[in-house]
Amino acid sequence: MKKVVRNFKVMAVLLAAAAFSFSAGAGYAAQVTPEAGKAKAEPQLAFSTITHQEEAFEASIQVPILRGTGNAELEKRLNERFLEDAVAVYRSFVLRMGEMKNMGAGYFSIATASRIAAHGNGLLSLEHRVTETMASSGTLVRFDNIDLGTGREIALSDLFKDDRYTKPLTKIVKSLMKEEMKKDKATAYFLEEVPEVRKDQPFYIEDGKLVLVFDQGTVAPYSMGARSFVIPTKPIKGLLAPSQSYLK
Repeated sequence: MKKVVRNFKVMAVLLAAAAFSFSAGAGYAAQVTPEAGKAKAEPQLAFSTITHQEEAFEASIQVPILRGTGNAELEKRLNERFLEDAVAVYRSFVLRMGEMKNMGAGYFSIATASRIAAHGNGLLSLEHRVTETMASSGTLVRFDNIDLGTGREIALSDLFKDDRYTKPLTKIVKSLMKEEMKKDKATAYFLEEVPEVRKDQPFYIEDGKLVLVFDQGTVAPYSMGARSFVIPTKPIKGLLAPSQSYLK
């Protein structure tokens, strides 16, 4: 059985040491691992990992460590938040594990992972996934979209001049689904049950294009995982905020 952390204040201190000094093996199965294939001159992620393993219960929680942006204040702010988020996930895991043990319930695991989803034109998009497994598994996805010039985090609403963008985006997503289903007969979407794009829908920007992401099971069978759709800029050009310069 691996060492288990139950004192959250102690855990936070040790994880902070691991996260910000980049020292490998800083207790509690913490390891710092650079994300493969990233040049030193560009934004990159390293990781500390909180692990917990015992019979019927497992956790593998990455603490992403952003560096290489050239903005130390931005990195500090984000890395502190990433650490807080990881501690919160671990706390939730321990509490849920205790509840399940009291009920005599079975297997439960949680795993988190982060990666650089896109980088270019002064923008950095980070993807964060949380996967929970019991009888079956489910994955939730969220993104941080950062303007490296200003250090500002970009919300979906920042791209548009008002809040009337959700219905047009939903219509475009459904059209893209239909096109994909025509090309690939093995692909299936819940066309009649597609939820309207939320004002805070997960998204990232790559090569000047808006990419909307839907969590596993929300628009397609669970077996298809999370689904992403590249939104063409031309049909939404009239909806865009004049001040935004991210979508081309």
